[in-house]
Amino acid sequence: ATSYKGMDIIDASVPLSPSLLGTFQYNGQNLYGVAVNSGFAYIITTTTSTTLCIVDVHDPQSPTLFTTLEDLPCVIAVNYVRSSSIAIHGTTVYYSCEGTFGIIDIKDASWPSPQLLGEYTAQVFDFAVDGNTVYLASYAQLLVLDVSTPSSPRLVGSHFIPIAVYDDFYASYYLGIAIVDERVYVASYGLYVFEIPKPTSAPPTALPTSAPSTAPPTSTPTSAPPTPAPPTPA
Repeated sequence: ATSYKGMDIIDASVPLSPSLLGTFQYNGQNLYGVAVNSGFAYIITTTTSTTLCIVDVHDPQSPTLFTTLEDLPCVIAVNYVRSSSIAIHGTTVYYSCEGTFGIIDIKDASWPSPQLLGEYTAQVFDFAVDGNTVYLASYAQLLVLDVSTPSSPRLVGSHFIPIAVYDDFYASYYLGIAIVDERVYVASYGLYVFEIPKPTSAPPTALPTSAPSTAPPTSTPTSAPPTPAPPTPA
């Protein structure tokens, strides 16, 4: 996605000589984040409102609009958005749009019918998804969300990240995030690496080595005291 120029589809089969295959524009809107799955491109567009465009790209030379989900939650500053990201996991689309992180259900990737499931309000510049956990690169901090209940994303952790602030606009370009091999990498005023904690398992329960006996204890018989010897006659 190339902002106000729309989306370009490029043939990179020859890396040293990429060629333009097709382009897509939507009502003069700015196009930002894009993700592709099963012949469909999912694009976040915004100028004065935010829309998820689902574009059929089976024919890359002639991409066509398939469907849209309009009026998505998004904080827009001065008619532009400084940062927007989108990712697809299964039948779920995750997107960020400046002051909002949203979750959209697309049900079936081959026949999308999008529906907004939930949202979380925070200044988000980028994000990464790991199962039911989402890591948000927010302003000067890493936020950790539990999205196991998509209608109600829940903050479960955070960590401070230093950031270089030249002014409020350019600061946003210092945050990117990725997950590789159970580590979260955040690009800010430097590179910060966080270890993803592994879930702890319950300690094993010790099993009895033998079944307890229900019979009453048997007392050990004691020997009779010795019989005294008869007196010796004088």
